[in-house]
Amino acid sequence: MVNLKIAAVTLAVAFLACGVWTQTAVADGKSSDALGADPAPGSQVSPKGFFLLNLAPGESANQSLRVHNTNPRQVTGRVQPVDAVTGEMTGAEFRGPGTASATTSRWLTVATPEFTLAPDEVRDVAFTVRVPEGTLPGQYLAGVSAWVPLVAPGVAADPGGKQAGFAINLQYQRVVGVEVDVPGPRAPKLAVTGAEPKASPEGVTLGVHMANQGSAFAHGTGVIRIPDTKTDFSFKIDTFVPGTSIVYPMAWTQQVVPGSHHVEVDLAYDGGRRTTWNGIVTISGALAGQLGSDLAKVKVAPSKGSGFNWLLVLVPVVLVLLVGGALALRSRSRQPGRVKYRAI
Repeated sequence: MVNLKIAAVTLAVAFLACGVWTQTAVADGKSSDALGADPAPGSQVSPKGFFLLNLAPGESANQSLRVHNTNPRQVTGRVQPVDAVTGEMTGAEFRGPGTASATTSRWLTVATPEFTLAPDEVRDVAFTVRVPEGTLPGQYLAGVSAWVPLVAPGVAADPGGKQAGFAINLQYQRVVGVEVDVPGPRAPKLAVTGAEPKASPEGVTLGVHMANQGSAFAHGTGVIRIPDTKTDFSFKIDTFVPGTSIVYPMAWTQQVVPGSHHVEVDLAYDGGRRTTWNGIVTISGALAGQLGSDLAKVKVAPSKGSGFNWLLVLVPVVLVLLVGGALALRSRSRQPGRVKYRAI
């Protein structure tokens, strides 16, 4: 069993900005309501509160998600299976509402995917988990998501004149993890396949390509060393979902440093396992020029015209709205959550 910290609240944001540097801005946005969700009594649940099933190939199990309308109005809710992935900084994450199933979530079938709930109404929504024939032993992860669709998509209207228009939508979902353990030998197997530099607002980052090619969740620590830039970077490997890959972003240098850089990656994880990788990242010629150009583009341009840069206002506004929305959702929910996918 993996140490899951699931039953997380997820906040996805759609943000659209348009306009010019001006002294007046207008905003228009719509946000969805939120649902509470937890495993219904009688379900197979881990001590951490997520669904945990032990099923052999060809076997199935029926479970239920208890959904609660925490809003002061009637809502139309949806329950949908969602895929689990590994976040770029490691740690398990789940796809957002309405995304297509591609991996383990295909094993889940929801009996009533759409329903109407009165204020404070609670309903148990049944779903079936069926493991396909021929599935190899291992740990598999998906999620079951409860959410309320946005009333209408936000579209930034043309404010006209010297106004800048933007629209913000907040889409909430609550996800409960569904881990399926298929019996038989299983083990994680981390692999590093390469590294590449990339420009970012923080400077040049090094993207290290990693994958879990094994059949079990991986947890551990990692070190990235680049001797000629005196880089010795340590990081934690949170849950790395089997069958997934990431490009881990490590902040490297503030400016472009030409040359051939020797990169060493050392990963230590479950059961004393270890993965090492050595390679050369060469920054020269066209690549050095492209990185320099990209660095210039990602820096915020100085304001023109009115002398006031509305991007400096919009970013804090978005952050305030995100925090406010998260606090409001937390106060309405019976179980606290974080405004992101929680890691496993």
